[in-house]
Amino acid sequence: MQKYDRPTLLANKEIRRAAELEYFEESHQFCGFCGATMVETEGNSRICTKCGKQIWPRIQPAIITLVSKGEEFLLVHAHTLRSGIYGLVAGFVEVSENLEEAVQRELMEETGIKVKNIKYFGSQSWPFPTNLMIGFTAEYESGEIKLQEEEIADGGWFSRENMPNIPSKDSIARQLIDNFLASLD
Repeated sequence: MQKYDRPTLLANKEIRRAAELEYFEESHQFCGFCGATMVETEGNSRICTKCGKQIWPRIQPAIITLVSKGEEFLLVHAHTLRSGIYGLVAGFVEVSENLEEAVQRELMEETGIKVKNIKYFGSQSWPFPTNLMIGFTAEYESGEIKLQEEEIADGGWFSRENMPNIPSKDSIARQLIDNFLASLD
């Protein structure tokens, strides 16, 4: 699979689609039910040459949430983020979980806080194969920040006056942050 940098993938829907379909083709060469060869069909699906099982590209939903507390908002530095960049709490939606439950669970797991007034913000196809980031806003309800050390290196409440380095403008994280800051004006 050809590698593209993140800004190119975020900015170009056609390249993102081609990369996703190429990943799907490469990762689904054999049937998960009987092990036979899968072949491409019309409509971007693949079909097993032996048992006839047909599959389509899957999307893995992940949530990302801006939590506000008055004029402050929660930022975290995950071990997976580039050095010095603080972002928002995010994570994959688990089986049988709705999006709002995923927001509540991820925030509790990673920071120990409860939230209320969860609202959908927007979504963004994410340049890791098969991911869809679904953005939310929420308000702090209760709890003291206790970071999940396995995933989060640092975090806390920040305001416009004491913000660390944040994600680039091409990300939904930055769109959520910019939208919150604009709401304070």
